[in-house]
Amino acid sequence: MNRSPIGREFGEIVQERVGREPGFGAALLEEAVECLLAGDLPTARSLIRNVIKGAIGYAELSRRTGTPEKSLVRMFGPAGNPTAANTASVLKELQRHCRVRLRVRSEPLDARRGRPAGPRAAPGPAAAGGRGT
Repeated sequence: MNRSPIGREFGEIVQERVGREPGFGAALLEEAVECLLAGDLPTARSLIRNVIKGAIGYAELSRRTGTPEKSLVRMFGPAGNPTAANTASVLKELQRHCRVRLRVRSEPLDARRGRPAGPRAAPGPAAAGGRGT
C-alpha cells in the first residue's frame, strides 16, 4: 500500500501563493514583523522563510544582501538565530521585492492586561500614514 501524502506540504502551498499574489507576501511580511515585536521569533522566521522561498528565492536574496545563501538558509531555518542586522537587511530586500513599505505604529496598552486597549486603540504619533501594505 502506498503511504505517500495525498496533498502537498502547507509551506509549499503558502510559498506558491506568495509567488502568485504579491499582496499575500506583503501581509506575511507584516505579520512576521508583528511576531518579531511580540517576541515570537520561531513564527517570524517561518513567515520570512515562506516569503523568501515564494517571492525571491535564497540565491537572489543572497546576491542582493551579500550574505551567503547557506547562511541565509540556516538563519531562517527552524533553529536559526539571525542577528538584528541580518534580519533588517533581509526585510529591506523583501520589502523592495514585494513593493511594499512596512511601518510601525504604537497602540496604548490596557495597563491591567498588557494588551491593546479596546478593539481599535487610537494611534500614537508614530502612526502618521497608518500601516504600509
